[in-house]
Amino acid sequence: MKKKLMKIISVILSLTLVFSVAGTSAYAGVEDYLPEKEAVGEQITDTAIGAVQTVGGLFAGMEELTSFDAFLNNLLKVLYNLLNVVVEVLVKAICFIYPDPATWLDLEEHTTETFLEGREEYKTGADAGNCWSLGYASRSLIPDDFEADKYYLGRDLMNKKAEGVYDDMRIRVAVLDDNSGEGAVVIGAIDALGVTSTDVRAIRAGVLEYCKEKGIKVSSINITSTHAHSALDTQGVSTEFFYKLFVSSFKNLLGFKGELPFMEAPTYFKQYFIEQSIIAVTAAFEDMEKGSLYYDSIDASEYIKDKRELVSKEDIPEIASLYFVPDSGSEDTYIADITCHPTSFSASNGLVGSDYIYYIDQYIRQQEGANFVMIQGAVGQLTRDNVDVDTTGMDEWTEKGAETKLLGETFGECIISAEYETELEPVINAHHTELVITPENSILALACEVNLVNNQVYYTEDGVGIISEIGYIEFGNKVGFALFPGELYPEVFWGHEIIGDTTWDGTEWAYPALNNSVDGVDVFAVSLANDALGYVLTDDNFAFMGHIIGDGIADEVLSVGKHTGSYFVGTYLDLIEGYVK
Repeated sequence: MKKKLMKIISVILSLTLVFSVAGTSAYAGVEDYLPEKEAVGEQITDTAIGAVQTVGGLFAGMEELTSFDAFLNNLLKVLYNLLNVVVEVLVKAICFIYPDPATWLDLEEHTTETFLEGREEYKTGADAGNCWSLGYASRSLIPDDFEADKYYLGRDLMNKKAEGVYDDMRIRVAVLDDNSGEGAVVIGAIDALGVTSTDVRAIRAGVLEYCKEKGIKVSSINITSTHAHSALDTQGVSTEFFYKLFVSSFKNLLGFKGELPFMEAPTYFKQYFIEQSIIAVTAAFEDMEKGSLYYDSIDASEYIKDKRELVSKEDIPEIASLYFVPDSGSEDTYIADITCHPTSFSASNGLVGSDYIYYIDQYIRQQEGANFVMIQGAVGQLTRDNVDVDTTGMDEWTEKGAETKLLGETFGECIISAEYETELEPVINAHHTELVITPENSILALACEVNLVNNQVYYTEDGVGIISEIGYIEFGNKVGFALFPGELYPEVFWGHEIIGDTTWDGTEWAYPALNNSVDGVDVFAVSLANDALGYVLTDDNFAFMGHIIGDGIADEVLSVGKHTGSYFVGTYLDLIEGYVK
């Protein structure tokens, strides 16, 4: 009860702070613009109506009043819902006042040159003459001129500069083809918190130019993020927020399209990791050779838990692993879809690293002499578990990475010790669809306005929209990967029942589990694929600033909005229905 009272007090204090800010500088700012922008009041009214819908929206998901604890829970939820509305109204007002960047375009100006739709026809079996080919490459993304306090770590809004390098930050790439003549498929994974669609498409542009020069047909180019929390900042979200907030207002007002002054290092790094990624993908094309492809799924639930304590061990997603064996006897390659946060280093860590991914790679290379690519699953709040290290006698440097090293070696052992009894027929299916996403959460719109992230924004009939995409790749008519552009929560993909049908607002999640969305195929989720659009939850559990509540709720401030989950899942199911016949 004491804990609930403290949460209620914190929400009340938050509301008081918000209203006090609204009553001074923020409200005065709106009032100053009223003569010239009379629509501000209308915008605010529309936002409030949209956020609450009806007065009853504040009382969504109320418990039956059977105890004083139930009363406190209901009071907390009402105050919290009110806080959500107030914050959204204020942020939307700021967005309306804040000048738009000159780089924003009308939707009609959008081009699809760097969007690949995939293969036209869904194949239910391999054609005569098909055979597997795979090429692999990997490159470090740490700049040659790296030095302490020059580049930023990509973790939240902390503006933390890297103090040194602990292990590495890489891109790993596998290019696969069934030699049907319909085009190769690229799976690239960057050790990063996330990579925006703008930068993914810049990488694609370079790869497509190479493929055109070489006469190579490619049907699908996918750049994912491993979600490593200790890598350098690839998005801009961790780079001088308040500076950008202030200076970008003048930049946007003056119609300046160049980079912000005094941001040379992060600007250089963004160009650098894009260039190195292009080099890595093209090197993987050069490395292609024929061989056999195998598949297995692996239970690693002993080493993973849900921080919310909503997903039980038996419902933790398995590792999906592809295993390529070249005919030449050269290096084998593993491609593994693992669902676990790479956050073994503490939040105060100042060293660059890729967490357990580096040590999986190292372990597999040492034990098998093989290559490794990791893609991140529907990770949500899933993180490491049962990884206890005896650090007795270790020096400080070794101790810092001991836990993540053990986790990486443990996952590595799981991967190489699997049976791989399923040999896949040489047939690839791949299809993608573009999205125009209108943010419900104005914080994302504000992040784009202040150049915190470089997602390309377009003016649409509904306001502003961000271009992104959803995709599906399938190998051997047996294992498929559903590609989502955000950090997917496991229950969105694996079914609402894995969290006991827990609901925040009292409504029901309408969609089934997606792991069997294609008949006869084991389908797995891939988060942060070809974009990084924040958390993706079931609509009924969207709770905006969830860390104020605490247990069982995440921080959905970093999200496109409440209905993102249903929009993504609905779009994915439409894609599957239209493609898989």
